[in-house]
Amino acid sequence: MRAKWMVLLLVGLVGLVGASCAKSEEEAREEFDAIVAESNACNDVSECVYASPGCPLGCWVAVNSAKKAYVEEEARALIEDVERGGQYCQYECAVQGPLECTEGRCQEGASP
Repeated sequence: MRAKWMVLLLVGLVGLVGASCAKSEEEAREEFDAIVAESNACNDVSECVYASPGCPLGCWVAVNSAKKAYVEEEARALIEDVERGGQYCQYECAVQGPLECTEGRCQEGASP
């Protein structure tokens, strides 16, 4: 019986440690913003595409097409870290606007 309690205690402690290692939404957004900043360089709009990170990191971000898979993979990992702490979110996304390459950066342009 004592061994059973020790196992339950150990499982509980592992759960607490795992939850305490989870990222907050703010931490995840800050990390994601840095990832996007290093992934949205362009010389022409033809290099730009939208990546779809997901809640809570946003519906769409404009990035260089060569970095799209990387950005989405990093977003998934950050979201998993946030969810590990018991935080979940979901939202519906609007249609993206046109893309632009402005001052060497991919970004969403003004809607017509």
